[in-house]
Amino acid sequence: MADYLWRLRRDSGTRISKNDDERFNSKNFKNNLDIMKLLILRCLLLAAITYSTTIDACSAFLLKGKDHCVVGFNENWKTMPGMIVVNKRDIAKRNISWENLTTENLNSKKSWTSKYGSVTFNLLGYDFPCYGVNEKGLFLVELYLEETTKVNNPKQPDLFWAQWIQYQLDNYKSVKEVVDHLNDGPNIDWWPNAAGSHFFLTDAKGNTATIALLDGKYKVLTDKDMSMPLLCNNQYKKDLEATQKYDFLGGTEKYDFTQRKNWEDRYSRAFYMLKNYKYDQKPVDYAWSILTSVYAGEWQTVIDVKNMNLYFRSDLKKEIKSINIKELDFSKNADVNFLDIHTDHLGKVNQNFQPLTLHKNNEYVEKGFPIGYDNKDFGTSEMFVTLKENIKKFFRSVLPD
Repeated sequence: MADYLWRLRRDSGTRISKNDDERFNSKNFKNNLDIMKLLILRCLLLAAITYSTTIDACSAFLLKGKDHCVVGFNENWKTMPGMIVVNKRDIAKRNISWENLTTENLNSKKSWTSKYGSVTFNLLGYDFPCYGVNEKGLFLVELYLEETTKVNNPKQPDLFWAQWIQYQLDNYKSVKEVVDHLNDGPNIDWWPNAAGSHFFLTDAKGNTATIALLDGKYKVLTDKDMSMPLLCNNQYKKDLEATQKYDFLGGTEKYDFTQRKNWEDRYSRAFYMLKNYKYDQKPVDYAWSILTSVYAGEWQTVIDVKNMNLYFRSDLKKEIKSINIKELDFSKNADVNFLDIHTDHLGKVNQNFQPLTLHKNNEYVEKGFPIGYDNKDFGTSEMFVTLKENIKKFFRSVLPD
């Protein structure tokens, strides 16, 4: 029994020390009360883990038809600082890897000039978005996927994962272009010692794709492979197979729309609502209904790609704001502008963007990286000090002091 309990605690991810090892030795258990306490503790721990993975999860979809093309995305994790950035076209860029961020090696192996302007949602500072859309209508977002592996082309440089997203928005206008250049493009450089993500893409013509990194290769699904343009935090086919058991997809099990207990229920709920949409000239409103029904995220975004209107809200500021993307200035001589994602402004917020400075960018780096790294000691580490200084050096020629 003692060895069994030790393995249970080990497998749950709880740190085990030498003292733990000794304490779990069977001869140290004096009575059954100790065993009962540990079993109860384990049950509570597993309940907490299950609750966390049920709600801390993201969802992305495309609601499309003849007259509408609307993207919806829920960022489900925790309350996060962040900014919305207007990224300019015709700007010289160079690659940034984790090594560049955290060591004295600041040498870049790849440079490019941004072809397209974009609007991005950034936790980690300038050029490091979690997701965004460019002026041609290409949308790209990352969603956590535990089984992610690294795809490494030794001839290509590493890009820190968030900059990899920006690279795609800078360079391509369609899903096909992104997919066609995956194997000759830069490598995605994940957080050290952490799982990665898969990606959901859409474009102005309503094309969609998912990109996963599995077994050292890109695994791409396009429209012909997906019965519904929808992605959560499992591999696409796993979620689809789990949903096909329900009657609304021809299965034998009656679907209970109120069910929310499992992580996979988000996918089924979103699939059900997407499948049953009856066009009423309000697809944006319906996209918001899907996001809220699935699970209201800390960051929520809806993009009407046909009209290039972007809508967003956060858990701290729940009123929906809008940005007319066509009215933004992406020209080379414009300022790099930003808006706090938790802004107090209401309605259309185009006029509320402010120039992004190095100082202001560093404020978001200070707040965002420790949260993104998800390590309580990272924010006080020497590595973090080096990272901040390197970010200043990288962007000194782009952002004013």
